[in-house]
Amino acid sequence: MTDDQTTPSRRLLLGGALATTALGGLGLATAGPAAAHGTIQTYPGINGARTYYEVNGGAGSWGYRPGFHDRLNTWLKFWNANTPSSWGDASRVWGYGAHYDGRYSEAHNAGRGFDLSRIYVGSNRQFFARQDLWRNYADADMRRNRRHYWATSASIHYHFRNVLTYLYNADHANHIHIDNLVSGSGNSTFSTGSGAQVQHVQACCRLVWGLNTTIDGKWGSQTASHSTRVLRAAGVSSGGITTSQAKWLAFNRATTRRGYGTQSYPSP
Repeated sequence: MTDDQTTPSRRLLLGGALATTALGGLGLATAGPAAAHGTIQTYPGINGARTYYEVNGGAGSWGYRPGFHDRLNTWLKFWNANTPSSWGDASRVWGYGAHYDGRYSEAHNAGRGFDLSRIYVGSNRQFFARQDLWRNYADADMRRNRRHYWATSASIHYHFRNVLTYLYNADHANHIHIDNLVSGSGNSTFSTGSGAQVQHVQACCRLVWGLNTTIDGKWGSQTASHSTRVLRAAGVSSGGITTSQAKWLAFNRATTRRGYGTQSYPSP
């Protein structure tokens, strides 16, 4: 697929990066007041994939806390490993930058936030966060982009506790926000009190696994039942995503693989 011409609105451009990322609503976990962010290291890419700025398409080297950059490397290795092997590894990652002291965001101020918009493998765009664009595509193309969107969201949720998608608010219709303010150097855990995580589970059940799950950000019996059905289809014989971190991670790994067609699963 070819690149789309993009025209970002003024409110999405703040100091050369996206505007405010709110961390409070929908039960998203936050880490306390930001301290001095310490060492910021500049990197030209993530796991060998060059980074490009969504606003103008130019290659960019961005600043990160080294530990956060390590986590992004680990995530992209996971994405590579759980997308079709015939593709090869991601070659380009597009976004709106990482560290910037002028952002009204603890994560970005600290070099621990990243706003992801695209992933390319060679010349092929295999992930596109621009829901503001693909929601208007012809049906088959829209569904492909949406399926890959939620498969990639699952790969990110596997590694990071704070992840914001277009369901969170309109400011995230052109990127997925990622940060490790809470999950730190480890993989994510699940909380039924996180509306952003519950939205993700519901969207994956409905848009990747084909269930009729209501997407409202509220944990209830239907979401519990449907996410458990996904686990059974993925070969997890007992428990639901609330019972252990391992079950939550299994849900996200299987969703990544099903969404990209890497592995076939029975219908949940």
